[in-house]
Amino acid sequence: MKKISFFILSFFLLLGVTSCVDDVFTDEDERAAFLGTWVVSETCVRFNYEVEIKADTDSDTKVFLYNFALAGLEYSPAYGFVKGNVVEIPSQTIGDDWTVKGSGYLKSAGKIVWNYEIVIAGDQSDCQADYDKP
Repeated sequence: MKKISFFILSFFLLLGVTSCVDDVFTDEDERAAFLGTWVVSETCVRFNYEVEIKADTDSDTKVFLYNFALAGLEYSPAYGFVKGNVVEIPSQTIGDDWTVKGSGYLKSAGKIVWNYEIVIAGDQSDCQADYDKP
């Protein structure tokens, strides 16, 4: 009787193990397409400059944008949150007490289009920028 119970128990355990579906885990980081150094041309500043986008290691969605809006590398970076092919930049102070907010979307591989608002010394400007991977 013990042998029959053992075989029945073994059969059901084996059946349970083989009937399970493997969990699918993806390590794909939505931020990956946004990361790196970008050459910027924008409507508010009439010359090109570079911005570097890095992932925040403490978050799955947060990125840092160094030199966003030509704020300068000596200042803390702007930050944004990636969802799909969009980066949302919440209202924040960057550079020399500038306020920025806006968003950018990945138009194609190697191209981000940004629309953002910047307030410098009380003067507001609506800016559009194109980021291209060199």
